[in-house]
Amino acid sequence: MNEPTYRTVNNLRKSGDLQGAWDFGFKALQTAPQDNYLKGALFWVCYEFLKFQLENLNKRASTSNNYRPTDFEFEQIESLLQTIVNLGIATGGLEYKMLLVQFKKSLEWFPSLVHLVLRHQSNLFDDEAKKPFQAEKGEVPSLMLSTARQVASAWLRARDPWQIELQVVLVFLNQTREQTADTKHMIWLDYDEAKCLVVAGQYEQARNLILPILRKKQRESWAWGALAATYLKQDQQLAMKFFAKGIVSAHDITFSLRLLRGIIPLLLANQQQTEASMCLKMAMSAYEKNGWKVKPELQQLSQQPWFNPSVDDARLNSFLTSICSDALDYLHGPLETVTAIVENIHKSGKGFQVFIDRSTSLPVRIGLHKSKGKPSAGDYVKLSLSKTDEGKEVVHSTPCKEVVMADVSFVEGALRIAPKGFGFVEDTFVPPFLIGNKVNETQVRAMRIMTWDKSKSRHSWKAIRLTELSSHE
Repeated sequence: MNEPTYRTVNNLRKSGDLQGAWDFGFKALQTAPQDNYLKGALFWVCYEFLKFQLENLNKRASTSNNYRPTDFEFEQIESLLQTIVNLGIATGGLEYKMLLVQFKKSLEWFPSLVHLVLRHQSNLFDDEAKKPFQAEKGEVPSLMLSTARQVASAWLRARDPWQIELQVVLVFLNQTREQTADTKHMIWLDYDEAKCLVVAGQYEQARNLILPILRKKQRESWAWGALAATYLKQDQQLAMKFFAKGIVSAHDITFSLRLLRGIIPLLLANQQQTEASMCLKMAMSAYEKNGWKVKPELQQLSQQPWFNPSVDDARLNSFLTSICSDALDYLHGPLETVTAIVENIHKSGKGFQVFIDRSTSLPVRIGLHKSKGKPSAGDYVKLSLSKTDEGKEVVHSTPCKEVVMADVSFVEGALRIAPKGFGFVEDTFVPPFLIGNKVNETQVRAMRIMTWDKSKSRHSWKAIRLTELSSHE
């Protein structure tokens, strides 16, 4: 009894005879073009050839992190990918998933793969591919998220020659945002989409994505540069302001090189040749100091008559600081300053809750609190608040002195502990975690706030800090 064709192909492949499996399989496919088992077997033959072709590319990229193929590598790999696409294998199996895993870092360089993803969209990804991988060093992006970022990068670089439609890309990015379980790296998908929208001239939509990112990444120069890019064609003064903010926010001058290049034309348009010379001199010095080859565009600028190589670039930081002093106002809108009390510390330790009055209590990320020590319940803080669609958001927090506040007071008396662990001081409820190892009838002083009591459907006093009184008090 003759062996099925697909099994012969599989056996040849497993024995290491890939070329024999290829020749036999594709010849058989001519007479049985609808044989899905044979197509599946041929996919794995192509897959093995692709792994072989990718070896040198991946080895080279392991040190340079540059996954761009040589022209020869591109032709060989793209030909194999086109062969796979032409097989027309149905989605839902292991084939495409393994293919995307293999090209997780290099997909953006191959049009056949990009179009394959955009044609099938989320159908290529099972539940596992939509979940991030928890590695020793932290969360690794899900396969769907990493693929979406590669597709966005491909559009930015090769949208015209590869005829990639932005709207199709945006649909895929939105599906990724809705369907994946990623949290840590989702911000980068928003950033990628914003870059695409800037290139497409959809500045308002791009800004709506960038501003939430920037509120979390205020100290990152690239985030300010992204916001500046949304204003380049609409308001050059604002673009210059945000480029300046990004440059002075950089941890190292090398992180602001793109921004220095971006602000130079704006300074020249504003007749500020001296400041433009400072930016150019500082950028070129950074390249030379690190032993890097100076970018051709910088070399060309240095040959322009406006450039003064002897300019004192030490004055640049103070100039940039002066023009971006109010940059945060554009990030958050008009800010409201209020005094609040730390109500409690979040269990995660990554933030705390503040009490402003009986109707307003807000969360604060610990990174927004500027203090040498960690806050404690009952501490007074001064907050800067911005208005958002959801209400108010804390953008800055600092310790401050005690002030008189509505809905905040103190009460002294005996701590009456109930059997269930909570207690009362006069009419003030004391949560169990505040009581600790204190015994019944201990004399205490309670700092209390007026909060809504759901069980009684009315406002009542709740203690947030408890201090034991010594016997002579």
